[in-house]
Amino acid sequence: MNNHYDLAVNLPLRATATARLTEAFGRFLIEARMLGYPLPGGDPAVLAALGEWMTRHGGHRHVAPRHLVLTLGARHALSLALDATCRPGDMLLMEALTYHGFHRAATARGIKAVSVAMDEHGMRADALEEAAQASGARTVYVQPTLHNPTTITMPPQRREAIAAVATKRGLTIIEGDVYAPLLRDAAVPLADLVPERCYHAGGIGKVLGPGLRIGWLRCPGMVAREGAAAVLADATDGLPAFLPAIVASWITDGTADALLEELRTALDGRNAIARTMLGAGLVTGGGMHAWLPCESPQAWATRAAEAGVGVTVGSDVAQAHARGLRISLTAEEDGGRLEEALRIVAGLR
Repeated sequence: MNNHYDLAVNLPLRATATARLTEAFGRFLIEARMLGYPLPGGDPAVLAALGEWMTRHGGHRHVAPRHLVLTLGARHALSLALDATCRPGDMLLMEALTYHGFHRAATARGIKAVSVAMDEHGMRADALEEAAQASGARTVYVQPTLHNPTTITMPPQRREAIAAVATKRGLTIIEGDVYAPLLRDAAVPLADLVPERCYHAGGIGKVLGPGLRIGWLRCPGMVAREGAAAVLADATDGLPAFLPAIVASWITDGTADALLEELRTALDGRNAIARTMLGAGLVTGGGMHAWLPCESPQAWATRAAEAGVGVTVGSDVAQAHARGLRISLTAEEDGGRLEEALRIVAGLR
């Protein structure tokens, strides 16, 4: 089968960022220190820029750069947080539908995933408390903003309720948060509500491109930060300095803001087109993917592939019982190609 149209992969629009990066390579001043061993947690100037980005576009009210660790993308940050909080045999609470990469990383470590029921606002606080009490788990993983795969964004009241349960039950939170900048008015993250008990994993790949591999882990204090930085240093001797320095310069000079606004504007139109073409059953949250609930997702995906369109079956990005398709709205750079792909999928109903 030849998937001519790509509605499967969550990528940002890349043409403008590619042009800007090409320009940056030609004029960026390389400093001698960049060729030495990097600081294990990241260069302070880079961490300061990332903290600024998080407050501008991620809903954070204040970020202490000294609590950040530079990572190779958000998935690396999640891995560091997982290793800091869980051991083989531990119970780990997570949404009934959740990001498959994290679920797989946990089970590969011998950690037992415990599903927590969700509703239209995301993880339910009452279900979290019940699951914590029944399982004895000490850690919970949650995606409050533009949840993958359902696109749900938790309202502020639900976030506060989740934070309250975590405090009451002594839970450490691992917060996955790569999509928040796509929303013009991002809600306050859990890391701000309970900073002393939350590892916040984020990255800039969903805005500038995942190939840059720029992410961060916001840690619950200096002891946790030093521990994560030490693990990273033992594995890598620190991360390369060049691309993080370019991204930091884009954050400080406004380039990243301009690229983000271009992406947001495109997403406004693409989400509207998807709702029009795929109907009222489609769930969209303003991000780069939509969620199409259906009873036979694998059969639907097979028919789509035969028609030349790649989509992602819910069970490929969540758990086996996920009944739906994740539809990427940005992997196809050209808007006309996106519309044609959506038209093909709509015709399979």
